[in-house]
Amino acid sequence: MNNQLQLLIQLSDLDTQLEELKNERIRGKEESLGFKVQAKEAEIKKFRDTLRKKIGSDLLNQYDRIIKRYKIRAVAQVNDGVCYGCFMALPTSYVSEADRNNKIITCPNCGRILFWIE
Repeated sequence: MNNQLQLLIQLSDLDTQLEELKNERIRGKEESLGFKVQAKEAEIKKFRDTLRKKIGSDLLNQYDRIIKRYKIRAVAQVNDGVCYGCFMALPTSYVSEADRNNKIITCPNCGRILFWIE
């Protein structure tokens, strides 16, 4: 798998975790979680900043545009030829590519960055 794609998947997971922590804080449930949300949030942000420095600037700009549009899930999994960001079937040419995880491919419908589980 492409190294930049792996970093984008990790970054997307961290952004999703931060969004979930923010939503928990808004609902006032951080006390019921049994751990200090702010400490966890700071740790995630620190790791996120480290990851962002390892990603190429063009790809990071593309990722940021997608996050700005959708808030979460800028990187979407493909399962059985379906983008799990927008749940639309991908063209056959996308699904049949042998080296699909070795390059950055975006969904023609929603624009999210795609990855396949092998």
